[in-house]
Amino acid sequence: MTKRKSISKKLRFEVFKRDKFQCQYCGKSAPDVILNVDHIDPVANGGSNELINLITSCFDCNQGKKARLLSDDTIVQKQRKQLELIQERREQLELMLDWKKSLNEFEEEKITMVSDYWASMMNPYSLNENGLKSLEKLMKEFTIEDILESIDIATKKYIKFDEKGEIIKESVEMAFNKVGGICALKNMPEINQKLAYVKGICRNRFSYWDDRKGSLILNNYIDALKNYGWDNEGIVNDIEDEVIPKTKEAKNWTQWKNLIEQWTDDVNGWEKEVAVEHVKEFSVESLETHANIMFGEMKDRVDALIHIGQIFPLFKKSEFKRSILSDVEQVYKSLYGDSQDFSSFVKSSTSLKFFKIPENPCPDNLGILMVLENTAFELIESILDSFYLENSNYSDKDKKILNMLIEEQMNNTT
Repeated sequence: MTKRKSISKKLRFEVFKRDKFQCQYCGKSAPDVILNVDHIDPVANGGSNELINLITSCFDCNQGKKARLLSDDTIVQKQRKQLELIQERREQLELMLDWKKSLNEFEEEKITMVSDYWASMMNPYSLNENGLKSLEKLMKEFTIEDILESIDIATKKYIKFDEKGEIIKESVEMAFNKVGGICALKNMPEINQKLAYVKGICRNRFSYWDDRKGSLILNNYIDALKNYGWDNEGIVNDIEDEVIPKTKEAKNWTQWKNLIEQWTDDVNGWEKEVAVEHVKEFSVESLETHANIMFGEMKDRVDALIHIGQIFPLFKKSEFKRSILSDVEQVYKSLYGDSQDFSSFVKSSTSLKFFKIPENPCPDNLGILMVLENTAFELIESILDSFYLENSNYSDKDKKILNMLIEEQMNNTT
């Protein structure tokens, strides 16, 4: 005999909620009747506690204790009709349950088929229990065709062989871990696919890359093209013909960032020549979010700089933190003087001195310091650039509000 498992309160509530707190046999609702949860396929027949096998039933319908007045023929006929309807509904629900079971069996067959395909490609390796669970999750998100095609792509790109021509185990794990990402990429709109490729180039080429800000810069450029009136095909062509080649030529994050931002400003300039449009203004809540993001990114970069700075002889943590905050304050308040532009201000930033390489005596780790010096300079430049409101697309009103929000954050920081 199948052991009956109790139905949790949470599951009972889900059943009642789905059935609108109404008996699915007689139609009566709480609080007029006491509601129970009934099994469509009885536990004695192997019925489970799955949501689809459960139904809301009032106490009388569930227990079969409804009062019947046999002397009243009208009531008897009514009750007989009601019982027929109840039976019909139960039969329909049982058919639905059988259909659900067949779907589950089909899903298991698909998982077996895909795992067998993977094993045939990776001989002698096959998916373990965790791999099968991961595959099951993938099959809930993507079509079987996408998964099989992604397996082919991952195999060609990531599988490596040793001197004997046998598959290297580590490359098998790498390939499988990439299947989900390839599926997701294949299902992205074409523009997003191209932008993901651009960001991949940046990640691989630049010693420093800020994924959040890089995405924002690219999205601003795409938005500018869309606002000007370009369709998706034109934008995809522009990414292929202009953005990707220039990204491959860029030497570092700063050069790439300045180029894409300059293009964005140029496109916005086209917009103004064709039709003068009102500059979009943000809500105070949005500007607060922008300010929080700016400070969150600054904190991450300052922490990275402190970590890098430990290797530099001139680095002093407390003095550096005061210096970078002072530089940031001068930037967002534009206190560095009209005669000195932002670029030259960055190059003369007092925060850079903490990452200078002393000439005498020449450090033993000179090569490492030279690499990290360039990374530190780019990080400092990116911090200051994010607070340079004059170089942004914010309206004058939004700049004033942002200035106040930044000032408030700065006071809390210091």
